[in-house]
This record gives sequence, structure tokens and C-alpha cells, in this order.
Amino acid sequence: MNSGYTKALPVAFSFWHTDQPKLFFLEFFMWFPYQIYPDTMNMRIVTGAAILAIILLSCTCIPASAYSSDATGWYEQGNAFIKNKSYIPAVTAYDHAIVLEPAYSEAWNGKADALNRAGNFTEALAASDRVIALKPDYVPGWINRGYILYNLGRYDEELIAYETAIARDPTNPGAWFNKGYSLAGMKRYDEAIAAFDKVRALDPTFPNLEANRRIAEQNRDATTPFYIKYAAPLGVAALVVIGAIVWYSAVRKKY
Repeated sequence: MNSGYTKALPVAFSFWHTDQPKLFFLEFFMWFPYQIYPDTMNMRIVTGAAILAIILLSCTCIPASAYSSDATGWYEQGNAFIKNKSYIPAVTAYDHAIVLEPAYSEAWNGKADALNRAGNFTEALAASDRVIALKPDYVPGWINRGYILYNLGRYDEELIAYETAIARDPTNPGAWFNKGYSLAGMKRYDEAIAAFDKVRALDPTFPNLEANRRIAEQNRDATTPFYIKYAAPLGVAALVVIGAIVWYSAVRKKY
């Protein structure tokens, strides 16, 4: 399974999540000059107040970077190392980012992924623990945790990780795909196929979806006893035989 990354995203103050505060400030800067110059209010003052309000709103609404530029630089370098399959240097780069920003959940997740790819599964899980502690709703962190638990052979916990990701974001096709993959590994093929169908509904072009669904169907059919697999036609055949026997017995008694 391949894990993905979510780069550090800019954050805006929650105060600006609605238009109400913005309208308040615009109204305030239009109202304030009237209180100072009630008798001399003119277009020049109105224009100046409006310009000042726009400048202040522009400054406060510009998203701020979640982390320092040095930290994000190290994080990006770690991602580049991952892309080139240089996993140990990637761990080092992520560590530099974490030193600068200890709460950098994406860097912790990158470190967990790099350690997992390098085969250091126990250390990877420890880094994943840190991701979840910092950001419990971080869906890529839960999916990545599932990969690590798979490599540790802790399949029940792996499935729980994917289900947790789905609970946080039911529309994430990657979480559903990995749930299906996990269920197929547990030989719970009908549930796996249902999960793959969910992926198909969310993203029909998801990589390897159809191949994995087809394999799940083949494995289900191969492990299903023939008397269950062909229960319907066998039932019809049995009824035909029984009917023929009854008819034959009735004919013999008549003659």
C-alpha cells in the first residue's frame, strides 16, 4: 500500500469563518467618523474610512502559515526524499522540522511513513502515536497508521484505524479502499466487496480498485462450498427429481 501526504495548510483565524465580523468592521468604520465629525461629514472622510477598513480586513484575512518557513522547508525536503525512496534521509529531514515545530503533525506523519517504509515498524508506530495525539481527526494519519499496523501483523487494529479514518471522513476513497483490502486479507470477502463498491461510488478511477475487487470476488467464489454456491440450481433439480418420483409412484399405483 502507498501512503500519501498532506502538506501543511495555511490557517485563518476562526473569527473570519463567517461574514458577520467583516460586516461589523465595515459598518463600524463607516459609523465612527460621524461620531467625531457629525457636522462636517463629507465624501472625503467616507472614502478614507472605507479604504482604511478594506486595508485592515485584507491584512487580517490573509491566511497565516501553520508552521515556520524553515520547518516547512525541511518537511518538503522529507517529502522529496520519500519520493526518491531515500527513507533514512527523509526521517532526518522530518526530525529537523519537528525540532523547529514540535506540534507539526504532518511532519510526524511523514516520519512515521518513512520509518515504516524503511522497515522500522515499532518506531513508525511510536511516531504515529504522536500524530494521533496531536491531531486525532487527521485522516491521513489514521490511514498511515493502518499501513504500519499491517506490517506489524496487528490486523484487527489495522482495520480499526481505517474505520476511524472513515468515521472522520466518510467520503475518503482511500480509507474505504484500505478497509476493503484489510477485510479481504481477513477473508471477509463480502464485506470487502461492499467496501470496494463504496470506493467505486466515490471515485471510479481509484488506482487498483477493479483489480482488487475482482480478486476478492474470485477468492470468495473459490472458498464458497459448491452446495452453497449452486444452492438455487441444486434446489430446482431436487424438486424436479422429487416430482418425477412422486409422478412415477402415482402412475404405478394406478396401473
